[in-house]
Amino acid sequence: MRMNRNLVKKYRITWENFYTFRRINNLRERSESRMRNGVIYYCFRNILPSMVGSLLSLVIIVLVQFEQTAARLDFKHHTNAELRKYLINVNRRYPDITHLHSIGNSVEGNPLLVLKISESVHKHSILKPHIKYIGNIHGNEVVGRELLLHLIDYLVTNYRRNSTVTRILQTSVVHILPTINPDGYARATLGDCNSVVGRYNRRMSDLNRNFNENPASAKKIEPETRAIMNWIRSNTFVLSASFHGGAVVVNYPFDYTRGNMDKMAYSKSPDDDVFVYLALNYSRSHHDMHHSINCSANEYFKDGITNGAAWYPLKGGMQDYNYYHGVMEITVELSCCKYPPAETLQVYWEKNKRALINYLQLVHMGVKGLIMDESGNPVFRAKLSIDDRYITFRSSKFGEYWRLLLPGNYILKVKARGFRDYLSQPFRVIAGRVHRLDVVLTRRNSLTTNRRKSQKTTSLLREVTTQNMLGIKGATKPMKTTQQHTQKVVVNSHEDKLSKAHTSQALRPSTYFLQWAFLFTFTQFL
Repeated sequence: MRMNRNLVKKYRITWENFYTFRRINNLRERSESRMRNGVIYYCFRNILPSMVGSLLSLVIIVLVQFEQTAARLDFKHHTNAELRKYLINVNRRYPDITHLHSIGNSVEGNPLLVLKISESVHKHSILKPHIKYIGNIHGNEVVGRELLLHLIDYLVTNYRRNSTVTRILQTSVVHILPTINPDGYARATLGDCNSVVGRYNRRMSDLNRNFNENPASAKKIEPETRAIMNWIRSNTFVLSASFHGGAVVVNYPFDYTRGNMDKMAYSKSPDDDVFVYLALNYSRSHHDMHHSINCSANEYFKDGITNGAAWYPLKGGMQDYNYYHGVMEITVELSCCKYPPAETLQVYWEKNKRALINYLQLVHMGVKGLIMDESGNPVFRAKLSIDDRYITFRSSKFGEYWRLLLPGNYILKVKARGFRDYLSQPFRVIAGRVHRLDVVLTRRNSLTTNRRKSQKTTSLLREVTTQNMLGIKGATKPMKTTQQHTQKVVVNSHEDKLSKAHTSQALRPSTYFLQWAFLFTFTQFL
């Protein structure tokens, strides 16, 4: 018998409400029930002759298909194994907008997993900026590690549901590394608010003092540090934040101060105005950080922000390393207690959620564009700077560049090997918008290079002609051919390549005699 499709209905149920569903005993009832986690299809059909009356048989077909939701994420401290499992589950459930990969391993071999989240996560989109969040560089400072897991959950579950989250993932690429120091985390102690147990990696190295490019210190760079360095070099990150614990404040470059490292003094960077703006944005978006929370009697941070060196100077920090490599990074201290009880994690999430989301949107300010040659090819690793700000940044392999700037007038400078230096006309950055400025570079001394090649070829031809005129019979004809070819070289002096094979081909009318003439001339000089 054919199934009457008009009697087919679609229901959504939960296992909790399944008992209620079983109580439905009226076969003629066709009301729809809207419920949460599954899908049920059931149909009715008449299997008895109409003479039997209204006796019906119920055929129920249940097909349960769970919605794609992130693995249940509780507010608890996740072990390294639980963290890996969660990231793998998220990647499996959301393969279209996430990509999970390892950037390296810790000393003990724990993978440093990064979850990349974007609408175009599996292909490169021109001029879509990249942002990164890094947690747990100090193993015993754990709040950032947990907040980043909940941020992942928030982003993937609200994509296509929340307009702000959807816009972030449509216009940028977010990279999240929940822990860079899993070895230290494994040794840290729950409830330990102040000690340094678990702070260092397995080799007892402070990773936030290990970002030193001095060749003499190259052998001392830890594998976790090396992984971050390579990650930064292989991606053109625009904006970044690292999450710590032990205070409640946003710290910005420079951390390092020249001269006396024991002296606390404001170390101003060329982009100090931008860094102050970034720090204030996070602090004011936070629930109470901007109220200048004091974790100790001798600490006071106006508006909840501080220059790194003014707080305490340090050398080899990740924040300054990022800045020197073109990435604008701040350091966010999230909690007075470094390893607080799990019961407090939800409070920290609620306090920081808005700030975490707002900070991601700050990547769309300043100037961006493409650096190309005259043929439209991208120029890789062109060195760029703004006005007289001596910290430079580089173009990507696609020729892209970005720079965060506040509203105002600026000049862009571009240098690249083999190209003439470029100096832009003054351009204006408007609040709430990104200024687009594409640059076409001209190759340096291209005309001079071609002339040198032509002069070299002409000189070679004249030398051959002179040798043929040394009393050699039949040299007049080759000489005429050589002059004709020389004129051709002058006319085509702008060609990039002129092969010697073409030169010998022009002398071909007396090839046999020329071979003999060269041999004779050579023996005369012996």
